[in-house]
Amino acid sequence: MLKKVLCLLLIFLFFAAALFSADYYVGGSSAESLLVAKSSKKPSKKKSKKEEPPEEEIVGEVTAISVEKGRGDSGYFAGINKGLLELVENGSAESLAQAYNGLKKANVDYLDNERVLVFIISQILKIVWPSQVQSISIDEPEVTMKNVYTGAIESAKNGIYDTSTGNKDFLGMVLPSLVLCGVISNSDYYAEAESCLNQALALRPKSVLANYLLALLYSKTSRDSEAVEKLRLAAQESKAFEIMFALARSLNVLGRYEESKSVTDSLVVLYPSSIELLKLLARNSYDIADYSSAERYAVLVLQQNPSDLEMVLFRAKIFVTTGEYLKATSLLDVYSKTNSTAKDYLLLRARVQKEWNKNSPLAISTVEKALSLYPDDKSVILAAAELAGESGSAIGGKNGAQLANQVLASDPNNLQALSFLIKTLVFEGKWAEAYTASKKVMAAQNPGVEAIATHARVCLSLGYNSEAWDTASALYARLPNDEKAIQVYVECMVRTGRGAQASRFINTSINSASSSMKSFYYYQRSFLAGGEAAQLSDLRSAVIANPRNSDALFRMYGIYFAKQDWRKAQYYLRQVIALNPNNQNYLKLNSDLDKLLR
Repeated sequence: MLKKVLCLLLIFLFFAAALFSADYYVGGSSAESLLVAKSSKKPSKKKSKKEEPPEEEIVGEVTAISVEKGRGDSGYFAGINKGLLELVENGSAESLAQAYNGLKKANVDYLDNERVLVFIISQILKIVWPSQVQSISIDEPEVTMKNVYTGAIESAKNGIYDTSTGNKDFLGMVLPSLVLCGVISNSDYYAEAESCLNQALALRPKSVLANYLLALLYSKTSRDSEAVEKLRLAAQESKAFEIMFALARSLNVLGRYEESKSVTDSLVVLYPSSIELLKLLARNSYDIADYSSAERYAVLVLQQNPSDLEMVLFRAKIFVTTGEYLKATSLLDVYSKTNSTAKDYLLLRARVQKEWNKNSPLAISTVEKALSLYPDDKSVILAAAELAGESGSAIGGKNGAQLANQVLASDPNNLQALSFLIKTLVFEGKWAEAYTASKKVMAAQNPGVEAIATHARVCLSLGYNSEAWDTASALYARLPNDEKAIQVYVECMVRTGRGAQASRFINTSINSASSSMKSFYYYQRSFLAGGEAAQLSDLRSAVIANPRNSDALFRMYGIYFAKQDWRKAQYYLRQVIALNPNNQNYLKLNSDLDKLLR
C-alpha cells in the first residue's frame, strides 16, 4: 500500500515540473508573462513605462500651454494647479511665496515639472526681488534636468538673453528678460525683449513681474515716462523695494523731484541702510536745493563705505554749489588721487578755479581738457559755453555762442544752452538776438530766477521798459527775499524812471543787508546821486563793501575817463581786468589808455 502512494506522488511531481517548465519558456519569469502565456499563444509586447502626452493635456480644470517640440516638453506644467501657476506668472514676491507654499512637499515627492517650477520661483526671488529673499524661505529641490526654463534663467544670470524658449508660453516669454536685472552694456536684445514682454502682458496684463521688467527696459532706453506708467501698474499689486526704488529713480530722471522724494522718504523708513537708496535721496535733496539733507545722506553712504568715490565727488559738488570752496577743494584733492580725468571732477575743479580762485585762464584750461577728453558730452560742451560766454574767450576754438549752438542743433529747447547763448550775445552787445533767445526761455515751464532777471535786463537794454518792469516786479512779488529778484527789481526801478521809489527801497534796506547786497545798493544809488562827488562817494562805498564789484569799479573808470584823468581811469580799469582777465573788451580799453598815457 505504501509503495502505491509513493509511486502516485512521484508521478504528480513529475507532471507539475513539466507544466511549470513549459510556462517559463513561453513567457518568461514575470507574473505578467505568466498571465500572457495563459491567455494567448503569442507573447505580448511589453508596455512602455511612460506614454508621450498629447500637445495639450487637460487635467481637471488645468490647461497647460504647450511649448514647441524640441524646445521643451509640450504642456510641461500640465498637472500643476492652475491657480498656483497663475501666482508664479504674476511674479510678485508675495505671489511667489504663495505659489511655493502651495507646491511645497518632501524633496522625494516632487514631480519633475514641480521641481522646475519651484526652481523658477526661487530664482525670480533672488534675481528680481533680492530685498525679499530673507523674509521668504524656500527649500529649493535639486533640479538635475535641463530645459528651456532653467536654461533661460542660467543664461540671464550670465548676462545673455536666451532666445531658445520659443516664446510659446508666459514663462517662456518672460524668463529671458531676467537679464535686465543685471548690469550689462549689451543692448542688442532690447527690441526682442520688449516684444516678448508685451506679448506676455497681453496674456496677463497685471503681472507684476512682466510690468516691472518692461519698466526696466524702458528706463535703460531713456523712456522713463513709459517706465513710470508700468511701475505704477506693478505698484498696485506690490510695494516691493525694487519697484518703488525704480519708480523714484525714473521720476528723478524726469525732473519730478518732489514726487521722487516722496517715494524715497517712505522707503528709507523701511530700508535705512540701503546705499543705493541713500544715494538717490542725496540726489533728490540736491535737486530740490535741500543741500544740508543732500550732504547728510552722502555722509551716511560714506560711513558705510568710505572709499565710495562717487559720494566723495558728490559732496564736493554740494560744497561748490553752497560756496564752501575750502571743503570742496579738499574733497577734490582726495578724488584726484584716484582719478584726475573724470568728467565731473574736471568740471567741478574748473568751477572752483573760476569762482573761488578767480583764475579764469586756469578754469578755461581745465574745461578745454574736459572738452578734449569728452568732445561729444553735452554737459562738457555746456560748461565750455558758459565759461566762454562769461569770459568772452574761445574754448576749443569756439566762442560761447558756437558752443551753445552745438547743443541746440540737436536739442533746440535745451534751456541751459539757450541761457549760455544769451550770456554770449549779451557780452557781445547783440541785444536783439539775445531778446529772441530769451523769449524762448521765458516761454518754457517755470524758467529760473536768473533767466527771468536776464530777460528783464535785456529788455532794459533794448528800451522795452514796460516789459522789463512787468517782468522784474512780478519776480519780486513772487520771491521778495531772493537776492537776484531784489537786484533786478531795484535795477529796473532805477532805469525806468522810478528814482524816488528806488531811493526809498535802498535806504530802507541797506543797513541790514549783507556785504554783497550793500555793495549792490551803493552802486545803484550812485545813479540817483545829484552830483559827481556823491556818485563817487557811493561807488567807493560799494567797492569797500565788496572789492570785487566789477560794475562799481568800471563805473569809476568811466567817470575819470570822461574827465580825461587817464591815470585814475586806468587804475580802476586794471582792477576790473584783474577780476575779468579774459574780457577782450576791457583789454582793448586798457590798450587805448596806454596809448593816451604815452
